[in-house]
Amino acid sequence: MSDRPRFLGPGGKVGTFAVDAEATGSGRETWESFIDTWNDRMGDSYPLPEFDAATVEGFQGTMRSVTLHDTAVNELWGSSPLRTRAVGTHEHDHIRLYVGLRGALALQDPHDQGGDARIPAGTYFMHHVVRENHFHTTADSASRIFIFPGDALRSLVSGRPRSGPATSPAAQVLMAHTTMVQRTVGDLGPAAARASRTALIELAKGLVLDHFDDREPTFTPALAQAAKDLADTRLTDADLSPAAIAAHLHVSVRTLQRAFAGLDESFSAYIRRRRLAEAAEALSVPGTRLTVSEAAARWHFTDSSHFIRAFKKQYQVTPARYARRAA
Repeated sequence: MSDRPRFLGPGGKVGTFAVDAEATGSGRETWESFIDTWNDRMGDSYPLPEFDAATVEGFQGTMRSVTLHDTAVNELWGSSPLRTRAVGTHEHDHIRLYVGLRGALALQDPHDQGGDARIPAGTYFMHHVVRENHFHTTADSASRIFIFPGDALRSLVSGRPRSGPATSPAAQVLMAHTTMVQRTVGDLGPAAARASRTALIELAKGLVLDHFDDREPTFTPALAQAAKDLADTRLTDADLSPAAIAAHLHVSVRTLQRAFAGLDESFSAYIRRRRLAEAAEALSVPGTRLTVSEAAARWHFTDSSHFIRAFKKQYQVTPARYARRAA
């Protein structure tokens, strides 16, 4: 478990704390170490419900929380189910955004919903929290849970919870920005932490409104990361190109190019490098029957000669020799 807080000022903590049951052992000791840290860091603003005994005793999974002053992002990956036993009577005024990554999470009768809310993988649910809700997850589940102060988003969701697919351009940019925050939060100074918090809130608004301002410089790194994430899932697609990804993200090709302008490589160069990396991995599998020409075709190089030249430039060796060395 790590706890590396940095401070924005009185009461404003920035940092990350996590627990990994696979690394530290499952059960009550692991679970309660996370809860104790949460209560110390976030409990005054966002008290946790009480979890049932089976959750506490049998916990298996990973929980990681990132805090940016009054905003938090919690990521839960569980191979055992989570379930609350009791919820407090505290009055709340904050916004929660749930994004399903795997399995499903269910909320019991959230405020103004008019029934339970189920958040399966690939969907989101955002609501105004005025009282704590019971919740439970499936045995093999993962989700990101964002907590925002009420003033930030109340006008968008108070009295009308929002839900929908987490595949929109705005959702993908939000998730990309969140991943970058998770990676870098330990190195953020006060100004950068405030900017990251503001960007999270604005992108959460964009999720509900199905739009984000692609001219906003703060979102540029997230746009580039979202483009990379999309490209990584389509490396064997024949139509993968900057134009195709720009269209998917509802931005112009020029806007996408600007997002990569300050990076070490263009988006086209990124796609080529990742395709070569995938090809190299495939060629290095013991006993593979993949030929150089088949690799060139699978990752959409013009021909074998073009693939060999590009591969040698990146790895200083031909694909055939790379495969022999791996064997």
